[in-house]
Formats: sequence, C-alpha cells, structure tokens
Amino acid sequence: MEIDCRERSRNLQQQLKEENMDARSGAHWVTWADTHARNSRRIEDLEASFRRNGEAFLAVLKEAGAQVGVSATRRSPKRAYLFHWPWKIAHGKCHPADAAPMAGIGIRWDHGDVAKSRAGAAELARAFGLAMPPRSIHAPALTSNHIAGKAVDMSIRWSGTMELARKGGAPVAVSWSPNVNANLPLHEVGASYGVLKLRSDAPHWSFNGR
Repeated sequence: MEIDCRERSRNLQQQLKEENMDARSGAHWVTWADTHARNSRRIEDLEASFRRNGEAFLAVLKEAGAQVGVSATRRSPKRAYLFHWPWKIAHGKCHPADAAPMAGIGIRWDHGDVAKSRAGAAELARAFGLAMPPRSIHAPALTSNHIAGKAVDMSIRWSGTMELARKGGAPVAVSWSPNVNANLPLHEVGASYGVLKLRSDAPHWSFNGR
C-alpha cells in the first residue's frame, strides 16, 4: 500500500512539473491548498451538536465585549496533512524523507538537502499561519477534531476584566491575559458550554479538549 501511494505521489509530482508548479514544499502550496484542500472558518460548518455549543460560547463572549476571530472550523484531511508535516520537519521532529505520502498530494518534502528541506517546510508552516512554539508545542494532528467538525481555532481579545455567564451557573470574572493557554477562568466558562481548551495550542478549542 505504501509503495503504491509513493508511486501515485511521484505521478502527481510529474503532473505538477508539467503544470509549472514546483513540487518542493514551500509557501506556494498554500495556493494549491486553498483550491484543493480548503479550510472552513464558518461556525455553520461544524458538526451539529458542537456547532450549538460553539455558537452559545461565542455569543456569551461577544455579549461581554470580547472580540472573537475564528480562523478554522472544519478542515480537509489533505489540509491537515499539509499542516502536520511541515511543522514536524521545520522543528527537526522528523527527517524530511520520513514524511509519509498522501494520496492526491504530490508535494516533495525532501529537497535533497536537510537544511533546504527544513527551510521549505518552515516557509510553508509560516504561510499557513500555524501556531509555533511557545504558542503550540505539538504538530497539528493528522486526525484533528477539525476534520470531524468538532473543533474551532479562534483568537479572543478584550481589555481589563469581563464578566462571562457560565452555563447553568454564576458569572465568572475573566481578566485579560496574553497567554490564553493559562487563562483557567476562561477555560472554565468554555467547558460549561462544551467547548474545551487544548492548553498546548493557543487558538484551539474542541469538544474533548484535544
């Protein structure tokens, strides 16, 4: 199976060459992904039960005066693949040649030189706007909750302290902190609505905290 997948990857790389697109990893793959592996930012595209939870949590945040910017909801498996490997390669978590191929994507992670391969991967990771250390200490998952529509990436900003209505409970005073991963009162309110914080990834919230 892996041999067959690698053969298909080589065929796709040949097609890209014929289309004058560089198969090597780099920022230009974002344009390809925006056509062939799209990422949704729409809350409406989430799985039904998590969508209701997300809408309720966002409504409470906005009512309290927070500015919320949603950057990702449901994600294509191909886009998850294009998030995972450049992050790992750029941070030296794997050798470029060890990146597994994926059917339908003819990207070439190994440029024939480790430094150039890592540079191309880092360029792609930055172009996607992926959260890097210390904001995120783990590679984006290949089996992310985003694929099932049960996760949302978002930025939440406000000034001072806001009172957030916890579902079925008393309001919680939540003070602004630039480190959202450590803002436990905010996590508490989100959890009351079924929107749980992944504390190792700044923008990421999901149905199970992963």
